[in-house]
Amino acid sequence: MERKEFDRKLILEDGSEYYGYAFGDTSDKVTEIVFNTSMVGYQEIISDPSYTYQSVVMTYPLIGNYGIANDDYETDIPTIGGLIVREYNDFPSNFRSKRTLSEIMEKYHITGISGVDTRKLTRSIRDLGSRRVLITGLNTSVEEGLKIIEENPYEHDAVKLVSCKSKWRSNVFDARYHIVAIDCGI
Repeated sequence: MERKEFDRKLILEDGSEYYGYAFGDTSDKVTEIVFNTSMVGYQEIISDPSYTYQSVVMTYPLIGNYGIANDDYETDIPTIGGLIVREYNDFPSNFRSKRTLSEIMEKYHITGISGVDTRKLTRSIRDLGSRRVLITGLNTSVEEGLKIIEENPYEHDAVKLVSCKSKWRSNVFDARYHIVAIDCGI
């Protein structure tokens, strides 16, 4: 299989660059970069409110292969900043799949980049800590990218954005108990 030319890249605030291919939303985005070592559960990760404003580097090398199922969201509207993967598969094989990962990322404006050396990037995050990153096109120079990162303040206080704002009930027939759950990320 012939590989196409890189069309996206990451610029970290330390000036390092990583090249790859676009999937999902293709807008430029500045986020905090973190990693996740799960082998499965990318749908749960992109819809997990704890990743709001962050780009997640997936250490498992193949992402997208089982698609997106309607019943597996952690929240109704994903708020993750971006997804960075080694290999993206756009042809899901799960009978429950209703959409591809890329389609959902486009719908919710989640930027994605594949083809990245995620092992090297994860070691960088582990050794140097989380940093801000710009996901951008190839024409953005490191100097321009660093300026964009500097001019975009950290998004913060995601708790207000993702917290439950009202009480909700789940009524059941002939209930024996009343259970109260405090939403700390249910």
